[in-house]
Amino acid sequence: MDQASARTKGRWMPVRAALGAFAMAAACGCGEGGADLKVPVFPVKGKVTFEGEPAAGAFVVFHPKTPPKPGDTPSNPRATVQPDGTFALTTSSEGDGAPVGDYAVTVQWMKPVKQGKDLVPGPNVVPKAYAEPSSTPLKATVAESENALEPFAITRK
Repeated sequence: MDQASARTKGRWMPVRAALGAFAMAAACGCGEGGADLKVPVFPVKGKVTFEGEPAAGAFVVFHPKTPPKPGDTPSNPRATVQPDGTFALTTSSEGDGAPVGDYAVTVQWMKPVKQGKDLVPGPNVVPKAYAEPSSTPLKATVAESENALEPFAITRK
């Protein structure tokens, strides 16, 4: 590949990344008017900080300790952390919540970095242990009511 075609290919990388993220979101059922659930969900709100600051833009996923029966839940409850550090879980429809149960909570935060004139997702700044359901120290229980969780305070440890 010559230098000109390499530069052209590089310019399209942020667009390809965005399209890939969109395709993944569509595939996992993210968005309005999701699939009908066979299990009830309850509102879940929380907050994530990293080194004492709001983790704005971090991605939070709740992994059930007891996996649902096939067809009960289209995907794991998830949320994107807002600028103030808060989040509201989505399972099927925006902010609908999560099914009752115990969860391992994972957090990934690809803090944007500048690449030329563009902002692109950077490396995950949260320690690796928080990104895996088997190693995360973060746990949550969703009850059959509105759920206001204790803040998840993440450190570099």
